[in-house]
Order: sequence, then C-alpha cells, then structure tokens
Amino acid sequence: MLDRRAKRIVWTFLIGVIASEGMAIAFSFRAKGNWAAALVHYTVTPPGTPLAWALAAAVTLAYAAFSAAGSPVIRAHMLRPSTWQPYAAMVGVAVPMALISGFFEEAFFRKVMMDIAMRDGASIALQIALSALGFGAVHAIWGLLGGNWRGAMAAMLATGGLGAALAFVYVVGGRSLAPCVAAHIAINLLIEPWLLITAATNGWSRRTAILA
Repeated sequence: MLDRRAKRIVWTFLIGVIASEGMAIAFSFRAKGNWAAALVHYTVTPPGTPLAWALAAAVTLAYAAFSAAGSPVIRAHMLRPSTWQPYAAMVGVAVPMALISGFFEEAFFRKVMMDIAMRDGASIALQIALSALGFGAVHAIWGLLGGNWRGAMAAMLATGGLGAALAFVYVVGGRSLAPCVAAHIAINLLIEPWLLITAATNGWSRRTAILA
C-alpha cells in the first residue's frame, strides 16, 4: 500500500493534470457553440490512414509492454482488475486524466508544434525531432517525482522515443491527430495510475518506461 506522501503525490498529479490540461482544452474551444463536436472534428479531420492506425496500434502494444517490463508495479496491475480494489478511486480518476492528457498532449506536441515547424520550412525529420524532444523534456518529471535525476533522463529518453513514434504516425496519417490520440489514451489507460505509483514511491531506473 502507498504511504501518505506517495498518495499525496499521486493525487496531486492526477488532479493537477485534469485541471490544467482540461482548462487549456476548454479555453481553446470556448468560442464553439458545441465544443464537444468541435473537439471531435478537430481530432478526426483528416481521419488518418490504415497504415497510421496500424502503426498506432503497434506503438501502443510495444510501449505498454516496455512499461510493464520496466516497472514491477505496472506489471503486477496492468490488465489485472482483481488487483485494483485498494486503488479504486485512483483508477477512476486516472480515466478522465487519460482522456484529457491524451488529447491535449497530442494536439500540442504533434499538431501545434509540428505544423508550426512545417510552416517555418522545417523538414519532416526536423519536425519529428522537435516533437520528440519537447515531449521527452516535459516527461522528465516522472524521474523528478521520485527525486531520481538518472530516472529523469531515462524518462526523457523513453518518452522522447514514444514522441518520435507518434510524430511519425502523425505524418503517415496525413497529419491526422486521431490515431495519435487513440494510441496515447490507450497507453495511459493501460499504465495509469501504476506509473504514478511507481514514480511516487521508487523513482525510475534506466529501464523504466514512462508516459502521461
């Protein structure tokens, strides 16, 4: 079971992501009469290509497996609902966090960053590199939650690799967010809140995989 400090870290992060990224989404779509329809349209226009969806599924499975291999906590709880009862409230709150962060982070790190870079004349390779670097740098927080600087670098490398993969999916999909958002949400649902619990209690080793 989690001690009081670890519980406080996990709950602060869950609620903080929901509040901050949720408010950013609400602000972005505030002028839309039907904001939910506008959000869906923004995500699925264009809808992506069959290859992009296949790659998104492969990235999801590979990253979830990599995460489970790096964390005994994720490995013990992922896809095992019978073990969730002591963490039922956290699991419940992790669901909206997964949905919100999956959309917001893909919209920002893929569509916004990469489309701005494209308009500035950046090559596809540079767009993917910038997206991966930004995504990885932000997720260094996973190591810092456990006070582990080496873990922070491991987190940056792991999520930078994931960011590069999702950026490639974005390009292959005709610059569609849909397969990227679906993959991001699926990964979050598979490894949250076990990822947070690991970060809050043990920090991260070089082999630990991370996402949010």
